[in-house]
Amino acid sequence: MLIKITIFIELKKFRTMKKQILSIFAALSVSTMIAQVPAAAWATNQNAIFPSTTAGLPGVKFMDAVDANVVWVIGRDWSNIRNPNWYSRTTNGGTSFTGGNVHTDTSTYIIANMEAIDANTAWVASFLKGGSNMGAIHRTTNGGTNWVNMTATGMYTNTASFANWVTFFTPSVGIANGDPNGGEFELWRTTDGGTSWTKIPGSSIPNPLSGEFAIVDLYAKVGTSNLWFGTNGNRIFRSTDAGLTYSVASVGPLTNTVTQIAFSSPLNGMCVMFNSSSTMELWNTTDGGVNWAQIPTISSNFGQSDIGQIPGTGKLVSYDWQPGSEIISYSSDNGVTWTSYGSVAIPYVTGDFVDGSTAWAGSFTFTDATPTTFTNIWKFSGSMTGTVVPTAAFSLPATICTAATNTAIPVNSSIGSGSLTYSWSTTGGVTLSSATASAPTITFPTTPGAYTVTLLATNSNGTNSTSWVVNVLACTAPVATFTLPAGGACSNFSFAPGNTSTGVPAPGYFWSISPSTNVTISPSPSGSSPAMKMGTAGIYSVTLLVSNASGTTQTTQTVNVAPCPPISNYTLVYACDAAHSFSTISATSNPPGASGSALSYTWSASPSTGVSYSPNRFSPNVKVVLGPTATGDYTFTAVVKNASGSTTVTEVITQDMYNCTVGIAENNLLSTNLSVYPNPAHEQLNIVLSGSNDTYKVKLTNILGSVVYEEKTFKNSRDNTVINLSNKPKGVYFLTVESNNEKVTKKIVID
Repeated sequence: MLIKITIFIELKKFRTMKKQILSIFAALSVSTMIAQVPAAAWATNQNAIFPSTTAGLPGVKFMDAVDANVVWVIGRDWSNIRNPNWYSRTTNGGTSFTGGNVHTDTSTYIIANMEAIDANTAWVASFLKGGSNMGAIHRTTNGGTNWVNMTATGMYTNTASFANWVTFFTPSVGIANGDPNGGEFELWRTTDGGTSWTKIPGSSIPNPLSGEFAIVDLYAKVGTSNLWFGTNGNRIFRSTDAGLTYSVASVGPLTNTVTQIAFSSPLNGMCVMFNSSSTMELWNTTDGGVNWAQIPTISSNFGQSDIGQIPGTGKLVSYDWQPGSEIISYSSDNGVTWTSYGSVAIPYVTGDFVDGSTAWAGSFTFTDATPTTFTNIWKFSGSMTGTVVPTAAFSLPATICTAATNTAIPVNSSIGSGSLTYSWSTTGGVTLSSATASAPTITFPTTPGAYTVTLLATNSNGTNSTSWVVNVLACTAPVATFTLPAGGACSNFSFAPGNTSTGVPAPGYFWSISPSTNVTISPSPSGSSPAMKMGTAGIYSVTLLVSNASGTTQTTQTVNVAPCPPISNYTLVYACDAAHSFSTISATSNPPGASGSALSYTWSASPSTGVSYSPNRFSPNVKVVLGPTATGDYTFTAVVKNASGSTTVTEVITQDMYNCTVGIAENNLLSTNLSVYPNPAHEQLNIVLSGSNDTYKVKLTNILGSVVYEEKTFKNSRDNTVINLSNKPKGVYFLTVESNNEKVTKKIVID
């Protein structure tokens, strides 16, 4: 078809500001008539429906094909480089797709990579938008309907952190990759499908160089134990034991930057580099990444947008979407030469092969079409064959308990052309029902320890081996126990449960709260004691599920969540002046469970005409001026708020008070002749009342407004009132001496 297009080019960003998604975008307007022709093997077009209905170029950013039926994709609008957040999934080979959004907004996270496990389960790694670094890993187990934050406590929460990608060797064993943090790469490993994560110690991986970091979505994986990832330097790290330990190799000069990695077998692979002049280089290896050699000439059919493997064939595949360079091609000689499939002008962003006959490639529409009509997926209907050294791959439980059965049968997923033969070996007294069977019964000792099982796979082209470590433990069944705040919790305030669960090995955790509306669990529900916050008052059920190799158990407790407004009181200090002014002494605090919350104040008077506040009516303490023409009574109100509620305190100020027209002589005597000593005080405080036979009330309050002493005293009974301070904490207090007509407040310091 003939179409007119406007395309934005995505350029790889090499050595600077990786935190801006490792790419910069320059707009290139291409107005030309292009004939779009798919290759015969890629002629089937499909539509991964994305939720956007706006005009643009909606298409694929990441893709993972699980099998012949299940494909997951992450999409973006390529016309304005909108944050990739859409997901789409097919379970019928691409006949139909369904999808939605991964994150509830596009302002918090940017998706760094995506990897699918099966039709219902997929993972994404994301970093915070706006240069905030850090990040999280999210999982769905219901086909994308809900994505749950599975980040463990302390995982990618440091400002030096940055989440780059998450991948799984098996549905249980996975690795999450992050930048150096505290001088070591922040790598995390799970053996229970992401329920719990353990940080890989720095001693298990070579130290990063100065300024070196990993890159989003830059990794390759073969089988159940081989993993490679690259950095902004010239280095590629490799693990051959499912992410437990790593070695590293330099590729070319130190100024080189790795941008793509792909391996067709555990030994054969290639990478794309850019040198200090921003010139692309291709390098390959035939020993698993120990040594690398530069490919002297880059084929014109090589696509530089993405590269990958064609499992079981020994071939690699490349993709390119950039205008004038659109191509999909394959290499049978480890990246040296490339053969185009024959498509014309179709922008291939990425793709994924399940095997030599099942694959999909992601693209984007050229037209401003609605999501129900555009094409952004091309399905492969050809056949790729090859002669390839086998890839040995198998999996076993990461943990076996001595109290349970001590046998296991491996899942053998080795691949390779022709027939394969197997040779199994073990360490430490582990026995095999057969050393040459595809999946023998393996019996482990009842003595706790780490035991290694190794598989050697052989065909006519060569051999390949892989190993798996099984930990035999004296397990105990998990017991779920935890505590909640005994007096309940405050709405809109976080609290952490006290997790006292037990079990060997250490169990994984998963928390849930019912009802779940307006509830947050941070940083994730899989933490040991995550912070919980309920936005509204009510009774909530908190459930903790714990699991380890011995089983799973759960327990539920309820917590009463109520508003926790501030504890507020204040004292008015009057001044008999022409302006009719008075000041406040605030005594406000948060109740237990709401500590640390910021308080806001609003002072008001009714009537309000002519009333002024200094410095303003929103300060903790204010001076209020009623004005010289004030008449009548005033109602003075203080409203104090925190995140959980508000408290209102009201006092009526009579005209007699602010004009000082009642008991002026007595008031003058009291304010002039009242003696309070010593101040600062220590053991006792002496109060001398003179010049009156009235009854006075003496009250001492602490800074929080709590009354610590109160007594009525009479002038005709005694002149001196003594307050015992020996049992009072040091600090600032307020002494109020009050009669029916007058009141004086003084600040007292107990040292």
